[in-house]
Amino acid sequence: MSGYRERLLPKWWVYFLAAALVAMLSTAYGAAYTASVGWVMFFAVFALLALAMTAGSPVIEVDEVLRVENAGLPMSSIGFTQVLDADETRIARRSREHATDFTLLKLWSSTKALSIRLDDPQDPHPGWLISTRNPEGLQRAIHSAMTQSGKSLPTSDTV
Repeated sequence: MSGYRERLLPKWWVYFLAAALVAMLSTAYGAAYTASVGWVMFFAVFALLALAMTAGSPVIEVDEVLRVENAGLPMSSIGFTQVLDADETRIARRSREHATDFTLLKLWSSTKALSIRLDDPQDPHPGWLISTRNPEGLQRAIHSAMTQSGKSLPTSDTV
């Protein structure tokens, strides 16, 4: 269908911060043992940490369903979507309105988000709040998939 896919990788400064923390630990080991031990420890631990951060980054996909990590949402359940900028995301994160939403906010990856309200009264989550680097693109992909699945697009808060 729409074929949207996004991996929420950490920003460059998260890797830099991880390298700095590992460097402090490696310096301590290098001082206690030898500089070679410190360097080997730095490269090994940082490589493992960077690999874990990259491999553990969540994936957002849109085709017949919206998939975020292991959760799936059929297009027929989506009521409307709203793009949130950094300030709106920060407010939504603390809002009572979004307290029971399914939430995936990775602020180390993106400060923008997409708010999705659901039409399904049986769903325990009235909406989804998802970090994304491209909220407009994700919104377009969802609306395209909704159109292809035969659901009419809502009229408010949409592209």
